[in-house]
Amino acid sequence: MITHLTRLLARNLSDPLVDSGMRELWKTGWMTQSVRMVVASFLVEYLRVNWVRGAKWFHYTLVDADSAINSMMWQNAGRSGIDQWNFIMSPVAASQDASGEYTRKWCPELSKLPKAVLHKPWEAPTQVLQAAGVVLGETYPTRIISDLKAERSKSVEAVLKMRRANQESNSDRGYDMITLPDGKRTVVFTKKEFRIDQQGNVIKEATQSKKSTSGIIKVGKGRGRKGKKALQKKLLRQEAAGKK
Repeated sequence: MITHLTRLLARNLSDPLVDSGMRELWKTGWMTQSVRMVVASFLVEYLRVNWVRGAKWFHYTLVDADSAINSMMWQNAGRSGIDQWNFIMSPVAASQDASGEYTRKWCPELSKLPKAVLHKPWEAPTQVLQAAGVVLGETYPTRIISDLKAERSKSVEAVLKMRRANQESNSDRGYDMITLPDGKRTVVFTKKEFRIDQQGNVIKEATQSKKSTSGIIKVGKGRGRKGKKALQKKLLRQEAAGKK
């Protein structure tokens, strides 16, 4: 893990979007918000490096560093916050750099690659790499992780193992439990894939619904994207609080 972290901090990780973000951070003291989330996801979800290390580096390098916000965001990325991220930002899909201009600016050694393989040069045919003047392992490093899906699965299993060993910190509905300053215990949001029952089994997702005076209103069509999200969040809060 130290090797992985060292390569990340050296802006030489071999995932172009992540490298671009880290290079921008080191050069300017700033990184666009969406790319910050890509970097954080990569460090925690795929490399399994403690989020504290990422938080410390960001605090050291960001010109707009804010102790409270920086720590909170990294905690949530690292599944230790009260509102842990319910998503993972893919460095390969690279939706944050749809045009490729960002990566071409900060990873100029890849600038001649076509957009289709710019964020994943390891998939480029030999002739395409040659035409772009890219030699993996020489002009640009070889990939540090060859199978993102497999590494992500290891991360999930590591979290589940930890949660199974600490059942006292899980509610009967599988949510994280924390102790407040006044000594009271409360639940906080927990990603569905990490919610386990008292036997340690992942709780299967049930159909979400909301009771009303007219009966059951299911989350479905006709409510609009924002309406669906708002209702889903409300239902999660109700579920966490033990309401029906």
